[in-house]
Amino acid sequence: MKSCRIHIMGASGAGVTSLGRALAEALAIPHHDTDDYFWQPTIPPYRDKREIAERLRLMREVFLPRADWVLSGSLEGWGDAIIPAFDVVVFLATPRELRLQRLRAREATHFGADAVAPGGWRHKETEEFIAWASR
Repeated sequence: MKSCRIHIMGASGAGVTSLGRALAEALAIPHHDTDDYFWQPTIPPYRDKREIAERLRLMREVFLPRADWVLSGSLEGWGDAIIPAFDVVVFLATPRELRLQRLRAREATHFGADAVAPGGWRHKETEEFIAWASR
């Protein structure tokens, strides 16, 4: 039987993770997100990056050997070694303004609306992230 190893990619806020979760649920296969491997678990999240070798090691141990899975998120600049494992790659494109609106809402959910608002402890990082994502 053929494997079902799907990678869904696109710009931040495009809906890549949401589509990945929905597709994995519909196919009754595991879903993984590159953020779970890229970032160390911290509170608040997205503070410390894992080393590339550690990311790849975790992916090889946790899901790459399995026959079926969905992986959502970016591998740009670090994940070329796992590209041969994909059976299907989906590129999701979403209008820029919608993506940025989603990202602002996600930042407020993750860190709190006051934290990302002007004067908040996370405002500068949020604005830098939005500027990066808008390109």
